Order: sequence, then structure tokens, then C-alpha cells
Amino acid sequence: MRWFGGALGVAIVAVAWGCTAENDTIDPGSNFVIPLSIFNADYFYCHVEPQYLFNTQTMCGAGQTTDNGNCHFNSSAVSGMTLQDHPLIDCGGGDHPADDPAGTGSIGPGSAANNNFSSASLEMSRDCSDYNSCQAAILKRPTSTNAHPRQIFPPTDPNLPTIIFTWASTP
Repeated sequence: MRWFGGALGVAIVAVAWGCTAENDTIDPGSNFVIPLSIFNADYFYCHVEPQYLFNTQTMCGAGQTTDNGNCHFNSSAVSGMTLQDHPLIDCGGGDHPADDPAGTGSIGPGSAANNNFSSASLEMSRDCSDYNSCQAAILKRPTSTNAHPRQIFPPTDPNLPTIIFTWASTP
């Protein structure tokens, strides 16, 4: 019973000093933000999506005929990087989407293209300048280096990884 009295005394002193469970945390403030790597959206719309994700070699969205539609356009088939089918963004053969004077919002918030950019960005890494150093799931999974149902292209493919390496370093 003596220990109970001592413990009670310590608890009373702790409360008096403001050491309650409520005060054991740090208040991050109202502007708390987890820093994200922001990748270049223009490069994504003009190069990554058409030349990598929707490329006939990778067919990340619909998959190949043997995949029975169980690829990235099917949110119940994949646990990450769900993609939405949409017409390719018009970049006029350059590195920036063409102006959208009609305001159709083809790359605006909530659009399929913007959702694809967000999904792909979560699987991307800035530390991705060559195949051996790159740990971006967007590159490692389709080569079957990380978990993926099948190998889309070999790790030694010289073309497709270059698109990802460039995206990682494009400001």
C-alpha cells in the first residue's frame, strides 16, 4: 500500500507540472506538411504516360490480352498505381501540353490524366539516375526486380528506363 501512496504523489506532482498525456506530444502547428517529391507534370503527360505507361510494349493500363483486363486500369486488380484510360494529352510533339483555350481540363485537378500523374508519382523516386541505383517501383516492378505478376521488359532494356531516369531529374 505504501507504493500506491508514493505513485499517487508522483502523479499529482506530474499533473501540477503539466506532464499529462495530452502534453506528451509535439504540436506540429496548423501548417504541418509532409514534404513530397514533386515531379515534373509536363514531362509526365508528354513522355512518361504515352511512351512508358501507355506504350504498346508495356501496356500498363489495360495489359495484354492474356491479362484479361487485370492490370492498372482495373483498381480491384492492383494495389498501387491505379491508372485511368483517357485520350493522350496533346503536347504538339514537344515537352509541354498544348494550350487548352476551351478549358476542357484534360490535365486539371480530378482529370484522368492528373489522377494518373498522382498515382505514378507515388511510385517514383528522385534517386533514380541509373538502373542500379534506382529504387522507384514504377521501374523496378515491371522488370520483375520487385513484386510484379510478370516481366514487362528486361532490366537491360536501354529505352524505357531512360524515360524514368529523365523524369527523375527533370525539374
